Amino acid sequence: MRAGKEWDEAERGEWWQAYYRWLEPMIYHPGRWAIIPDSPAAPSQLNDGLLNDWPFGSSRGAPVWHMDGSIDRLARLCDRYPRVCLGWIGDPKREPVGCSAYRRKMDEVAVLMGNAWHPLHMLRGTAVAFDYPFISADSTSLAQNGHRYDSPMEAVWGGQWAGRQAYADRLEKPAPRHVRRAA
Repeated sequence: MRAGKEWDEAERGEWWQAYYRWLEPMIYHPGRWAIIPDSPAAPSQLNDGLLNDWPFGSSRGAPVWHMDGSIDRLARLCDRYPRVCLGWIGDPKREPVGCSAYRRKMDEVAVLMGNAWHPLHMLRGTAVAFDYPFISADSTSLAQNGHRYDSPMEAVWGGQWAGRQAYADRLEKPAPRHVRRAA
C-alpha cells in the first residue's frame, strides 16, 4: 500500500485471515472489540460489502468511517454497529487530525449526531480526544515514539516504563475547557 500498489483480493484475504486468527483467542473477553479491516480509499460500496466478512459479529467489531466519505454512510454505520471508528484522511504533515479541514468535517458529524452522540472512537485522535464527545481515541505516536522516552537509568531503578508512561500521560491530557486547540 505504501508503494502505491493496490492489494489483490487473494493477498488481502490472506492478511485478514491472519488478523482474524490472531484476534480470535482475545476478542471474546468482556469489553473487547476490534477494528474491522477495510480498504482505505476504496469506494464506500466496496467497504460496506467487506463488512460482511467480519467473523465476530457487530458487537465485537467497529467499522471505520473514513472522513472523506459521505455523512450518510456514517449514519448507516451508526445504525448497524454499536461503535464506529472515525479515520481522518488528511496528510499527517500538512493536515493533521485537529486541523481546520478536520474541524469542518467534525462540524458535519456534530449536525448528524445532534445532542445524543453515537459511540465514536477517533483513530489517531488523542490530540482531539477531549474536544468532542468520543468514547475513546488512540494514537500511533505512543507505539511509534514511546521508545524515545525510555531511559536506561529508569530501568536500573525499576521504573523501566516511567518515561513512556509520562509521554502517554502527556498525549492523553485534556486541554483546558476554555481553550480550544488551534487548528
